[in-house]
Amino acid sequence: MSLILALSPFKATFGLVVVFFVIFPLLLHGLIGFALAQTAGEHAENLEYLEGGEDTRPGV
Repeated sequence: MSLILALSPFKATFGLVVVFFVIFPLLLHGLIGFALAQTAGEHAENLEYLEGGEDTRPGV
């Protein structure tokens, strides 16, 4: 006998709203913030390199 997961229309709609309007935007903002932080760090390293700073590459 197979059990079918039955949700009321309200529960199904509420679940979709939570996923698409709360969880996905939070994940997206986190990934964008991480990318911006990586970009800022890389930019700072490039500026230091152009100013003749110390080489930060490992093993060099």
